[in-house]
Amino acid sequence: MEKYQIAMYIRLSKEDDKFKEESNSIGMQRMLLKGYVAEHFTEYELSEFCDDGYTGTNFKRPGMQSLLEQVRESKINCIVVKDFSRFARDYIELGSYLEQIFPFMGVRFISVNDHYDSENYQGSIADIDVNFKNLLYDLYSKDLSQKVRSSLAVRKEQGQYVSGSSPFGYEKDPNDRHALIIAEDEAEIVRKIFSLTVEGYTSTQIARLFNANHVKTPIEFKIEKGRTRREPKGDRFLWNTGTICQILRNEIYIGNIVQKKYERDFVDGKNHLKPRDEWITAYAHHEPIIERSVFEKVQEGRGKKRNPQHRVTHPLTGKLVCGCCKKNLLGRSGLNPYFTCHNRYSNTLKTCVDKVNTMFLEQYILYKMQEKLEAEGELQKLHEGRVSMLEREIKELKENSRVLDERMRKEKQRNFEAYQNYVQGKTDSFYSGEAMVKSMEKELASLNEEIQQKESSYKKLKCDQESFGMGSQFAELSKEMLDRYIDKIVVYDEQNIQIVWKEKVSVA
Repeated sequence: MEKYQIAMYIRLSKEDDKFKEESNSIGMQRMLLKGYVAEHFTEYELSEFCDDGYTGTNFKRPGMQSLLEQVRESKINCIVVKDFSRFARDYIELGSYLEQIFPFMGVRFISVNDHYDSENYQGSIADIDVNFKNLLYDLYSKDLSQKVRSSLAVRKEQGQYVSGSSPFGYEKDPNDRHALIIAEDEAEIVRKIFSLTVEGYTSTQIARLFNANHVKTPIEFKIEKGRTRREPKGDRFLWNTGTICQILRNEIYIGNIVQKKYERDFVDGKNHLKPRDEWITAYAHHEPIIERSVFEKVQEGRGKKRNPQHRVTHPLTGKLVCGCCKKNLLGRSGLNPYFTCHNRYSNTLKTCVDKVNTMFLEQYILYKMQEKLEAEGELQKLHEGRVSMLEREIKELKENSRVLDERMRKEKQRNFEAYQNYVQGKTDSFYSGEAMVKSMEKELASLNEEIQQKESSYKKLKCDQESFGMGSQFAELSKEMLDRYIDKIVVYDEQNIQIVWKEKVSVA
């Protein structure tokens, strides 16, 4: 009898909590699934994956991502859920997993309340009842999301405060959740920030002063009041310039609430900042902490454009950690790019990373990665995988180029024939498709340029393979490579760098 590695997946969204669906509670789902597994399986190991407060309209949920990672690593061969909507409310995505991905991975999928067990559909497509339910879940979720958005929009128009959390310095009125009242212990710090700014202190100097005097941060107030649970990355939470600047420019502290700053083009789309004149401001909504004259004085001079060093998108961004305060290092561009700890100037820890040359980091990490993979016998597989991937990409690009070239040839032929018919009087009008042809020519040129770049990279890889036997030289770091092998890189200085490798290296 096959021993199953069973994963119970449990999800509760904010919408479920809003409408008090008790049957969907975490506890009720857990009880239902454990009872089902105990009744229908004998040999099994049971694990649980849970997402509390996450929507089912996409798969960007921590519990879901952990579950899918276990599936990819062949640690799970059976998934049990209360109903399809707990797993996903996107009809297309859910269908892909049920009909293609899970059967390919050898994963059995069970939806208890829908009476669905993929084992009963091996070699065939699930019946129309299953697909119809999936479609209903998808439509219901999108309809519910739209209703929630509409309801929030109306309340914002009425000047109500609709955020789930209160801003630093305020707390929700126990008698009216859409009203704010001053939290005096936090407000005292807000007043101090504005007072110091008026005296001439910069945001960096204020952050350093607060850290030196162990002034509690906003997150520490939330933890103390039971509003959240968090652990500091280092020894303690620290003030930084970003937090100070955010407080200084927030109109909430003069009694105003500014809402509808962002909009989405469609359900689950990305937020876009709207023009300033389209924002909704409710004036004198609550008791102010800061006088308007003080707030306006602080705003004078703020926001003037300077020429700061910009962050660069570098593969190492997000992987490098300060060995002192455990914060992520920030990349700086320029003639000599480097990484630095952005808290160095706002905290009292003198051993935070000052500057570590980016090129030095790249070469060091490439060397250590090559050394490790050679020791583990993985380098040859990695190189072969990169060569194979480039071969597939080049083949696909060439096929796209061939198809486009054929389409363009036919379009030119049609244009020529249409023109001949017009000249010979066979047609009364002639429409030139010259614009379409030019667009195709431009697209074809871009494709051919990409093919040349890929072929150049391919030749270099093959050359490396011949020169070094195993192809053991890395040309450059990539985010994919770093994510695959490295968990994080702890930097103290250029002489002290610790690479924390992922436990299991997978080249596939």
